[in-house]
Amino acid sequence: MDAKNNKGRRQRSRVRLQQNFVSLCCLLCVVFAVGWIIHSAGTKTAFFTSSDSSSQKAEEQASSSQSESSSQAGNESSVPGDSSSQPAPDSSSSASSQPADPNAHPYAQAKDTEDELDDALFIGDSRTVGLFNICDKPKATFYCSIGLNIQTVFETQAIALDNGNMGTVADALAQGHKFKRVFINFGTNEMGWPYYDNFIGLYKQLVDKVREYSPDAKIYVESILPVTASRDAQGDAINNTNVEKLNRYIKTFAEQNNCTYLQCDAAVKDKDGKLPEDASTDGIHMTIEYCKYWLNYIIDET
Repeated sequence: MDAKNNKGRRQRSRVRLQQNFVSLCCLLCVVFAVGWIIHSAGTKTAFFTSSDSSSQKAEEQASSSQSESSSQAGNESSVPGDSSSQPAPDSSSSASSQPADPNAHPYAQAKDTEDELDDALFIGDSRTVGLFNICDKPKATFYCSIGLNIQTVFETQAIALDNGNMGTVADALAQGHKFKRVFINFGTNEMGWPYYDNFIGLYKQLVDKVREYSPDAKIYVESILPVTASRDAQGDAINNTNVEKLNRYIKTFAEQNNCTYLQCDAAVKDKDGKLPEDASTDGIHMTIEYCKYWLNYIIDET
């Protein structure tokens, strides 16, 4: 009987031991799970904090770099929260303050960085379309189209109007938007015309139409841009001799009609007065780079 009781006690003892072991394992699992959650949360917080700190540090470094480039050598910079001054960086850390490349194109960058052209209207042919394509001033307005000329501005429905329809340049002007500056560039497609007096007569009609709807606008009539020597050599009407001849007509028109003659060819021509060969793939329409020179010239000269 005693042996049987001892056996029962041993069995109960083993059961309690097993239960305690299982309970301990469960407790360890719970502790591990809670610890892992806390660890993961702490790691995630640290990650985002580190990212934010890095971004802030990068912005501070960029701001510091801009300050260095715009300040004179020998200026001191102060540390935020500390009134003590730090020595100016040496020349190896202020490369951005070095003078501009003397060989750089004079209109590689616009000097007037504040001009958004939000008061400007550009009217013209495919060359002005090229200007539109590279223009990073979204508030500027363009009434231009490929193949347009000084006559078809009154005939060809090539301009998207406010109502979603297509209309002529004259229709677009009649919408009544007011502009402070209007830039007109025509002449490339008209160099083959037999009588340039007809060109000037239509030019005046366009200027009068602009003044009808934007009476306070300053009107800039742009010079015709030159073509390359290889395009000039093709022997048709589009050549630099005709460019110069028609530009004289345009300049005289500007003087007689209270317009400003804008000599845009100064931004793109070479020392021989021609468009450089690397400025165009067809000798007429300019690359992105040269269109930017043209646009920067307009910004800086008006």
